[in-house]
Amino acid sequence: MNANAVLVDLGISDAGDLARLEDIAWERGALIRDAVIAGAEARLAVVGGRAVITVSANLNHARRRRFAIAHELGHFEMHKGDSGLSICVSDDIERPSPGRLRDEALRRESEANEFASHLLIPDRFSAEIVKGVAPTLDVVRELADRFNVSLTAAGIAYLRVCNEACAIAYSQDAQVRWFQRSKDMEDYGLWISLGPIDQYTIASGFFRSRPIQRIPGRVDAVSWFAPGRFRTDGMIKEHSIAMPNYNAVLTLLWVDEDIFE
Repeated sequence: MNANAVLVDLGISDAGDLARLEDIAWERGALIRDAVIAGAEARLAVVGGRAVITVSANLNHARRRRFAIAHELGHFEMHKGDSGLSICVSDDIERPSPGRLRDEALRRESEANEFASHLLIPDRFSAEIVKGVAPTLDVVRELADRFNVSLTAAGIAYLRVCNEACAIAYSQDAQVRWFQRSKDMEDYGLWISLGPIDQYTIASGFFRSRPIQRIPGRVDAVSWFAPGRFRTDGMIKEHSIAMPNYNAVLTLLWVDEDIFE
């Protein structure tokens, strides 16, 4: 069962109803507990029609803990025919799919992340917040605070409901690790270059021990996008925020003017 069907089945009609995630899991047949787990953030054990979701006691970030619970609940709801035990490491959780997945295990992790995102930040609630608001990480932060999720999870959810050509990029250790695009950005055929971050991006300043400006700035499209049909002198907007605990930067990019040939 997908996340929207679960929300309907539970009669959830207000964002405040999502606060007690443990109660939602219990209603769906899963008990949440905390324990020490070596090398993992969360674990799902299924016996019969019931489940135990064990969350690492070392996971002290409350918002990431919520996503880990929702992720494992996604496995329970969608992958009941699979093995009765699922162990998810940090790289499995929150990171979006890189595209079409051939590996079955990666596909399941991607589906569990999609479930968690839709469960914690339902589109019908987030769309009302985003409607008519210009793209910035400020509105992403508002979503994160409103739904008690990480900035990364909020950014990915934002892309589903915004009506702009936007993308979220995650850079770590001076490398662009992954990105996710809105539908309009996909329609433009724009891809973000993975690998070493370009020195002319705003985000790159963090990896050179420079403070990142707190407001959006304009940068060359070529500093982020892989070669395409856009003009080499085209400019786009960038809003980046540092995540020092992860030696990482989260970036929101959007196209606010015609950059195409």
